[in-house]
Formats: sequence, C-alpha cells, structure tokens
Amino acid sequence: MIADTNQGDSLSANSEATTNDCAFTPTGRPLCQVADEVYRHVKLCVEAVDWSFPQLECLPECVYISNAQGVLVYSNPSHRKHFSPNASPIGRTKRAFLDPVIADRADKIESLIFDGSPYVICENAGVGLNGATYHVVAHAASLKPLNAPGLAILGVMRLSIHNDRTKVAKQTDLSIAYAKFRELNARDQDICRRTALGASSRELGESLDMTTRGVELRKQKIFAKLEVAKAVDLARLLTRLQDNGFIDMGL
Repeated sequence: MIADTNQGDSLSANSEATTNDCAFTPTGRPLCQVADEVYRHVKLCVEAVDWSFPQLECLPECVYISNAQGVLVYSNPSHRKHFSPNASPIGRTKRAFLDPVIADRADKIESLIFDGSPYVICENAGVGLNGATYHVVAHAASLKPLNAPGLAILGVMRLSIHNDRTKVAKQTDLSIAYAKFRELNARDQDICRRTALGASSRELGESLDMTTRGVELRKQKIFAKLEVAKAVDLARLLTRLQDNGFIDMGL
C-alpha cells in the first residue's frame, strides 16, 4: 500500500471546476469490494467483446482504464466529471489533464503494477485552489490476466470534496492505521478480526493451537502496533477502517 498524504494544489489541470462540484455520496461498501466487482464486469465485457462497459456508467466511484503507454481507453462519467470536466480524457495520458503532482503519484502507482503488483491501494488528501479540501482513496489493478490487448490498468477511486479539514485529517489517520494493519501477518490479522467480533483469549488459543498466555502476548504486541489500548478500541478502529473502504472483515 502507498499511503500518500502529501498536500497537493489541485486534482486536475482545471482544479476550480473540479472542486466546485459536490462530492458524490459513497455507496457504503468497502472500496476493495467495489473494485473486485468492477474487475469482474470488465472481465465479462472483454470475454463478450463489449468495450462499452455499461454497468460502470452509473457508478458513483470514478473508474478508468489505461493501456500500457498510460493512455486512457475508458473513463466513466464520475471520473470525467471530477478529473477532466472540460474535455474527454479518452486518448490522453494523465499528464494531459491532471495536476503534475497528482500525475507523478499516478505514475508511481502504475510503476508498481508494471513491476508485478496485482493491485495497489493508495490515498491522497490535499487542498484545492478554492480552499476546499479533498480526499481520494484509489484502487488500481493489473488487467494483464485478461490478456486483452490495449488494456493494462483498471483504476477505481472514491472521491470526497468538502470544507472540513478536520475530516480530511481523520481520513489521513485512518490511512496510517491501515498501513500498520497491513504489516501484520495473516495470523495476527485473524486475531484482530476475531477479537473485534468478541472472541476471548481462551477461545482464540483453542482455535489457533496457542496457549491463552501466548494469545494475550500476541494481542499486546498487536495493540501496541495499532496504538489501541484494549479490545473495544481495536473493534472501533477496524470498524472505521471497514466503513471507509480500507478493509472488509465482516464486522
């Protein structure tokens, strides 16, 4: 994951037009779940040789597809509205319509995809030229498994624009917490999930073939890493991460 929280001047080359738009209402589903559904739809369309991707046209999330040269071959209405409101981005590279700082970050994400990462999740928060703050969570995935010439990267983004900088700061804190959570191994993440759902140390020990004391020591290290004091704080943190689209743990 890239947790990019540097302040930027704008979202696009025409930031005033972009930041004057009202943010769409998030669907409430974790972004990773939406991105998986979008990927499946793209796969079905490729198999049916239908390049219109009809179900993506009504999504509130911003969706784009680019080729190996970074040229956009698809952009849904939400993406066009928020990132290129004055001209279609189709047939253009991101640098033709994005602010250079944002374009640099997009290049960094794509380089990770081309280096072999199946997907990258990133986050950015900043202030537009009119003073409005924005927050973007993006999920970029490789389309290489589809073996579709001309399709390389699928991007799905959730964007909010508002005047409450405190809210942006809270989202940035969540990004940092998510980065720490991702550093936990699979067993520790499972301990987190079960603890948040109310499992006791004894119950965890029985299911994971660990002593109760061993589980408690693991939980102490997990709590310290995630900077929470007790199980209820962990549950609240994981719920916030899930509600904001970072994870999907069935909480």
